[in-house]
Amino acid sequence: MNNKEWKNRIAEQDDLCVGIDLGTTNSVLAVINQKPNKDLVSKVVGIPRATDITYAVSSETRLTTERKATLPSCVYYREERNYETVVGDFAKKQYSLRPHLVAKSIKSQMGKAEAEGLSPDIPDKTPAQIAARILEHMLKNVSKIYKHEITDAVITVPANFDSSMCKATKDAARLAGIQVMNQDGSERPVLLSEPNAVIYDLINQIQNGEIPDCILDLSQKKNVMVFDLGGGTLDITLHEIKRREERPEILKVDEIATNRYTLLGGDDFDEELARAMYTRYIRQYADHPEAVEAIQKRQKEILRQLQVYAEYLKLELNERCSEEYSSGWDDEEEENWISVGGNMGGIGYSYDDQFSREEVEAVFEPFMARRLIFADYKKIEQISDTRNIIYPILDVLKKAADKLGREVIVDAVVLNGGMSKFYMVQNRLRQFFGFDPIVALDPDQAVARGAAVYHYYLHQYEELQEDMRLDGMAEGEGMAEMPKRPEPAIEWGSNILNDSLYLGAKNGAVSMIIPTGAVLPYTSKRMTGFQIEPGQNQIAIPIKSQNLDGSYRMITRGNIRFGKNYPNGAFVAFTVQMGKSKIITMNAWTSRDEQGLEKIEEGFIELAVGEERETTSKTKFVAPKGTELKPKEEINTLLQLFRNLEKSKSRQEKSNISKRIKANVGSICSAGNKEDFAEPILEKLGEIREEEARMRFFTIARRLGAAWSAAEKRKLARLCIDQLSMELNGMSDNGPKVSTNNQAIYALGICGEERDWKRLYVLHDRSCYLQACLYAHARSKTALDWLLAEFQKDIRQAEQGRSSNLQFSAYAVGIALRREEGAPVVEKKTEEDVVKKLTAAIQRGNLGKEELICSLLALGWICDQRQEESRLPASLLQEVLETVRDVGYYAKGFLEQDARKVQEVVEKLINGEHLDEEEEQFLLTKLEG
Repeated sequence: MNNKEWKNRIAEQDDLCVGIDLGTTNSVLAVINQKPNKDLVSKVVGIPRATDITYAVSSETRLTTERKATLPSCVYYREERNYETVVGDFAKKQYSLRPHLVAKSIKSQMGKAEAEGLSPDIPDKTPAQIAARILEHMLKNVSKIYKHEITDAVITVPANFDSSMCKATKDAARLAGIQVMNQDGSERPVLLSEPNAVIYDLINQIQNGEIPDCILDLSQKKNVMVFDLGGGTLDITLHEIKRREERPEILKVDEIATNRYTLLGGDDFDEELARAMYTRYIRQYADHPEAVEAIQKRQKEILRQLQVYAEYLKLELNERCSEEYSSGWDDEEEENWISVGGNMGGIGYSYDDQFSREEVEAVFEPFMARRLIFADYKKIEQISDTRNIIYPILDVLKKAADKLGREVIVDAVVLNGGMSKFYMVQNRLRQFFGFDPIVALDPDQAVARGAAVYHYYLHQYEELQEDMRLDGMAEGEGMAEMPKRPEPAIEWGSNILNDSLYLGAKNGAVSMIIPTGAVLPYTSKRMTGFQIEPGQNQIAIPIKSQNLDGSYRMITRGNIRFGKNYPNGAFVAFTVQMGKSKIITMNAWTSRDEQGLEKIEEGFIELAVGEERETTSKTKFVAPKGTELKPKEEINTLLQLFRNLEKSKSRQEKSNISKRIKANVGSICSAGNKEDFAEPILEKLGEIREEEARMRFFTIARRLGAAWSAAEKRKLARLCIDQLSMELNGMSDNGPKVSTNNQAIYALGICGEERDWKRLYVLHDRSCYLQACLYAHARSKTALDWLLAEFQKDIRQAEQGRSSNLQFSAYAVGIALRREEGAPVVEKKTEEDVVKKLTAAIQRGNLGKEELICSLLALGWICDQRQEESRLPASLLQEVLETVRDVGYYAKGFLEQDARKVQEVVEKLINGEHLDEEEEQFLLTKLEG
């Protein structure tokens, strides 16, 4: 960046440093004042807001306003004034009376396509638009106070906000007039995670002497956990804070781990208490059936009103239990009860009640998870109770332990968020960690103050922030015109992704695209093995995050469009990028090869915010090999394709459906959870009668069956014998059943017993079943005399240049003689003879492509020295190795790619070298046939 560009970048920033905590319950704005001694004082600004409304004689309304530090995050749309907005206290009061006109807790809906529970006549539809109203109210009023238009600010978000939530928050900032992009098109650092803001505020107060450093001694490296329990979310992050060795005055803050998105906060406590009140409300009128009926009919509306009373009860209880409360529960003149209730908004039946401390605590007790202890993070996968304040802590500890490779130590816990002030929460955390947590001086304001500190450092030390770094400036260039920068106190290090992101594929399958703990900004490696279905040129791209219960939720979705149509399908490769603000971008292209190297064309990417928003395309990726698929969904899709094939009229339509069937079968056969398909496949084989479908299901069974249980294999063997019954009893059928019968024979190779394989003898002379019988006997290592005789016959015919079945018999001999656990299946002399004949056949140079590949594979399997040395003579092994290396010469200099790959793998087998994952998969595919 040259001097002119640097000046332009600085000119885009306002002098006023502003931090905004856009909260679920309340929002706060802070600014920075720098004292003459260089201390940075982060000050919360009182925001004017309407607290009440009065009606004049002329019927005009007047709003009573007041300035307070915290602004309720509520927006009231005044129906009588064309839905003019009122933000703050008065809006909050209207919620119990006109809930359809009040947006409340909108932060919990960020990332959704539409806001919930509001009148359809309200012009603002999305959570981003509503959040923008809150931001706009704050910015306009502060601009008036400072007589300076504010277009530059930092807004905080939970560290566990996902991509769509961050994108929605950034959209809200833009709608409110905050610049989110620089003039050069680069992204501005508008968002900051709330735990980081808390840390920055704490460090700044320690640096200023506002907090004694004995509370948190930062002279040594510390692991500090921020526990931020607000109105709607629980944000927990573990940070490493250490001083830079070369510049100890600088404290570097790195994120180690963050909990996954947790919708748990003060609102949930209020809702639980409101439900308890509702039960007691009905009980109060138990002797009046008409009252109970009226209450039950308006349950939803009543629960909203009871939440207001619940919040009051919670706050009152907390005040009485706090150390600062002068009276407390022990005052003899004060009863140990809190009265609550009042008018229920015109229902006609008031709610009058009182709660004891024990009764309220009983309602909140499930959130405390008393049975969980610190060490439970080591067995977190066994914990099913996740809706509490402790499980997310264990989630962070487990991620930190996995990342650091050692047991986790937490040196300090900093509490923030309005709900963290509740005495039960503080007591439970004290019990869990074994030491007193640090309570922010004012948890309601710490986030905004820390964001303002961060904003100040963005202005002063732009080289510390990647988006604003002075890249490429030669030493001394333009320095005379740049302001001298004071020594920094904080350096922000790495930001991380709280939880893995997944790409949704067909039928609910998912593939991880960004792992948990990835340091941001992040660019994925090339993601390969995905496919576009035959006949398509567009793919839906749902991006998902995993919930605590193991299910997945959509966070971003969109489409990839290609210019060409792919009648036979195509491989698709892509990369995914995520910036520090967690906004996702993608690059995608079609390819001729599975690894994405032979690019055909780039795709056009469209990404949208909102889990409910529909995409143009319904066609999703075909998942890569090894992906865990959902058996029920995959099989239902396949059956529907068969039904479509039966109904299709035109040849082209039949061809397209057949291609899709083949692609679906291939996808199922390469599933990573083969054992899960046993029950549904066996069930369908016992039901379906359509020959094409039966053939495909037998194909799937023989490709997956090796991973099934003994009982499931036995059931498959019975189904195979039933399929072959006519042929085994001498009643030949040369029709469509031949293909199905062949697949049943193949399947017997991995599931049959001795009596089953002997029954195949009657089929040995049937040329249409020869290949399948060779394979079945090779896999089961039975009828070896017959198998070897077929091989010898084919070798003789190949020597004479005559047509043969060598590719089948050579392949079968290789599998049969493949060295596995146990004694060799043939004598050493027989094994030597087979190897010599295969070597000589290759050296003659008259083998076709398939014969050559199968002969090479057979040599590789028989001469494999990875587990133990071969019993073949060293001289013979050397001749085999030289033949394999020179196979291009014997193939008359022409060696196709598949044969070349076989050559490379076979050479490794003979040398006893380790195969990489791709080569192992390649060999397994060849072994399965």
